[in-house]
Amino acid sequence: MQAIQTDTKMCQVSAGTVTLDLLKRARETVMSSPLGVIRTPMIPWSQTTLPLTISCNIQIKLENMQRTGSFKIRGVANQFARRPEGGHFVTMSAGNYGKSFAYASKHYGTKGKVVMPETAPESRSILIQSFGVEVERVPTSFLMNVVNRCVQEENMTFLHSYDDLDLIAGHASLGFEVLEVVPEPDIVVVC
Repeated sequence: MQAIQTDTKMCQVSAGTVTLDLLKRARETVMSSPLGVIRTPMIPWSQTTLPLTISCNIQIKLENMQRTGSFKIRGVANQFARRPEGGHFVTMSAGNYGKSFAYASKHYGTKGKVVMPETAPESRSILIQSFGVEVERVPTSFLMNVVNRCVQEENMTFLHSYDDLDLIAGHASLGFEVLEVVPEPDIVVVC
């Protein structure tokens, strides 16, 4: 990982490479996580009522059935497993990552804060807070300023909501499940 600033708790950008070995380790971590990540079903498009008149094998991966309603829990499971226990984390999110972050914070016993844009639905803020995580709503242009303040003044560690190698590898764990069901898919839709 390469730090944007010299403080190791500041924003980090992914500098590593996604390898097959990294993805295999992430999958093991995700599936053994205390967050209860499940193997979601796949259904052929032909079993839906959605109109489509092309001849190919389209499969739909139902990640909306995960505990927090999206594939984001996979990445968060891998991300949290590779961070110090009992940490004090901050992130920024308008929704699904924030829900998964809050859920993980509760299960790992960590303190957390989600900085959300004011434009995010209030219902998401309420749901995130229900997991015991603090929410701070700010104008979108101030998200990183608030995250940086939390890191510098409150000694929090920033967990990036999309640019984090552990997160990306965790998200990708669903690819193994896809290939177990359909070894050579034409098209896969993850929802």
